[in-house]
This record gives sequence, C-alpha cells and structure tokens, in this order.
Amino acid sequence: MKIKLGLVGKNIAHSKSQEMYEKIYNQKIDYTLFDFNNIQEILPLDSLFSQVEGVSITAPYKKHFLKDCIVSDEIRELGAINCIRKCDEVFEGTNTDLLASREILSRYNSSDNTFVVLGSGSMAKMILKIFKERSIDLIHLYRRRDGPLDKLDLTQYSKDNKRLFIINACAREFEFNGQLSQNSIFWDLNYSHSGNFNYLSERCTYFDGEELLYLQAIYATKFWNFKP
Repeated sequence: MKIKLGLVGKNIAHSKSQEMYEKIYNQKIDYTLFDFNNIQEILPLDSLFSQVEGVSITAPYKKHFLKDCIVSDEIRELGAINCIRKCDEVFEGTNTDLLASREILSRYNSSDNTFVVLGSGSMAKMILKIFKERSIDLIHLYRRRDGPLDKLDLTQYSKDNKRLFIINACAREFEFNGQLSQNSIFWDLNYSHSGNFNYLSERCTYFDGEELLYLQAIYATKFWNFKP
C-alpha cells in the first residue's frame, strides 16, 4: 500500500516535495497538494487526515494549525509548524525546517562569516532562533523597518575581511537585485527561484533551498515513522 502524504499551502504547484519523499522512501507515494487561496478555505485536520497519513505545511499557513496540535515548548515559542502526525485521536506538530536549518548552518562559523538575514516572517524567526542558540551576532534587515530590500548595497556590511553570508528568508515573490561582494554566499531559502538564480549565480556563491527541502523531508519521515 502506498504512503499517502499531503502539502498545505498557497500557490504550491511548483512544489518538489513529492519528488523528495519518493527519493527518500525509494517508492512512489500518493501526494496531494491542498492549495488554499485563503485561511477560510483550509480544511480542518480531521478532514485532511481522512485523505492522507501525514501532512506538511508551507507558507503562508505555518501558524494556522498550531492551536490544534500538541507541540514542544520550543516549537510553540517559534510559533510555526510544518509537519503534523496523528497519534490515536490527537495531532502532534513539529518544525522540521528548524532541524534542517540547524544542520546546514552548523557548517559555517562566525570567525569566517558576517551573517545577514533578510525578512521577518516565520522562516526568518526560525533562523534568528538558531543564531541566538549559537550566540552568533548577525545583521537583520526587514522591509517594515529598513524599507525595500531588493536594491540594497550589502557591501556596506563587509568588515574585518570576513565573507558576507546572506540568508534570504523573504517570501518567494521577493527578488534581490542589489549589490554584494563576489566572495559572498547567498543562501536563498526558496528553491527553483529563477529570478534570484539568474541575477546572483554569476555575482557570488549562490545556493537555494533545495537541500533544506530535502533535509526537512528526511526529518519529517522520522517524525511520521511510517513503515513503507
């Protein structure tokens, strides 16, 4: 019997999640895109789990089911979940993006890099939490306080001969067209973003969120603990 999974989000036709899970499980799975235009359309968890065995959630709905799930204090403080399982008659949630991002960021240290985080949504808050855990200072820029971010000259934040490491936690609609030094790293938490790839790949070291997607999917499979 195939595993049945679903993804809740908005405008998610581009999603590669099914591809990731089929790679991890090494088999075809039934995958449903629950694409809702607004919160009012979102089905309750009982209805979703009548169709699938595990639910993932992406922007902009990562806060929506928080009140309906048992979560750890850490995840409740974070204020966002992206993975839900049903245990008997209760729902449990976690944030596998947090676990995957910790793994990726553990490869980089503050002695070599000056970190810049763009954005103020759920993903940005998650990244800020990781840096706080590691007691690493960073530069946090977001539109409500700093104005438009797309044309920023990030070279102004270069100092002490450190490499700029920019983390783009803005929504998928955001495209960066500003200035940065050639030895910079730009980590785009979005994946398959042609606008950012076309502009940045020749200007710096650019990598997108595909590894993040894959790693969070691995953590999700461990959370669900299905036996394919």
